[in-house]
Amino acid sequence: MRRIAGGYLTRLSIKNLDFSFSNSKIFNNFSLDLGGVSPVFILGPSGCGKTTLLRLIAGLLRPQSGTISGGTEGAVTEESGAEKPAMSFVFQEARLLPYLNILENVTLPIIKVLGKAEAEKRALFFLRESALAEYIYSYPAKLSGGQRQRASIARAWAYPAPIILMDEPFQSLDIPLRIQLMDSVRRLLQAEKRFVIAVTHDPREAIYLGQRIIVLGKSPDGTAVVTFDENLESHDTKRNFVSESTISLEKRLIARL
Repeated sequence: MRRIAGGYLTRLSIKNLDFSFSNSKIFNNFSLDLGGVSPVFILGPSGCGKTTLLRLIAGLLRPQSGTISGGTEGAVTEESGAEKPAMSFVFQEARLLPYLNILENVTLPIIKVLGKAEAEKRALFFLRESALAEYIYSYPAKLSGGQRQRASIARAWAYPAPIILMDEPFQSLDIPLRIQLMDSVRRLLQAEKRFVIAVTHDPREAIYLGQRIIVLGKSPDGTAVVTFDENLESHDTKRNFVSESTISLEKRLIARL
C-alpha cells in the first residue's frame, strides 16, 4: 500500500461530546472509539444523530464540548490542539462540477497537493478502478446517476487523505446499481486501504461492506446512544445477501432500528 498524506490512521476517538441544534440536544457526554477496524458502518433510525456525528468528525460542525482525535502511526492530533488528519467526504449526491469533465472533476481537488501531472495520474488510476475509464472526458450531464456517484467516490479516494467519510452514498440508487457501487468501493479498498466511516440506513449495505457495525439509538433523554457495536468476520467472497449468517445479522440489526 502506498503512503498517503498524514500517514496510516490507527485510531479515531470521540470523547465526552456535547452537541445541540438550537434547543435540541443531540449528543450528551458521548464517547466512541473508532480505532483499528475499517470500514465502520453506522446505522440508526432517522433523527438519531448518525449524519450529525459524521459531520462533526469531518469538522463541518463543531461540538459545544468534547474532543475528536485521530492517530496516525502512533501520533495523536486533537481538535482542540494540532491539526486533525485530512479527510475526504462522499455526500449523498455526487456534487460534480457540471462545466468540468470527469477527469477534471477528480483531478481538481488534488492539483495543489500533488502537482498537475501526479494529480492526473492518480485521478486516472482511481477512475479506472471505478470502471469509468471510458468516461473520463465525459461531462456529468452525460453520465447516469450511478456513474456520477462512482466518480464522486473515485474523487474521494484520489484525495490523499487517511480518512474517508461516506454519508449514505448509495441511497438514491436501485438495488443493482447499489451492488455495483459497493463492489466498486471494495475494489478501491483493495487498491489503497483507507479508514472508512460510513452512514447508512440499510443493514445490507453495512453487512456487505462493513468490518464493524454500530447502531445509534436514543436514550431516555433523547440524546444519541450506541445500542449495537460488533466487529464482523474478515471479508471473503462468501459474505452475501442470502447466507444464513447474513440473514441472522440483518434481523438483529433491524430489531435495533
